[in-house]
Amino acid sequence: MTLSNEFTTVIVEKIRTRNGERLRITSPRLGYSIDLDPLELEALTWQTVDTFSRLLHTPYGPEEEGVDVHPLSDLVLFGGGDA
Repeated sequence: MTLSNEFTTVIVEKIRTRNGERLRITSPRLGYSIDLDPLELEALTWQTVDTFSRLLHTPYGPEEEGVDVHPLSDLVLFGGGDA
């Protein structure tokens, strides 16, 4: 299944591994992928919307002094170059 909005596209698929079923989430534009087991997925349901908002505030880790941080939407919309 492919989900898209104005900022990104992700592919979500159920896969089988030797350790059981997983949900694979892939970001084809950025080249990232993650396989989540049922417990990891359940843990997502314990989170609030605020948790995800904080993740998107610094999508590549905690802010450090001297590091040039751009919002994820800038990186996706403008291809990660100097916009």
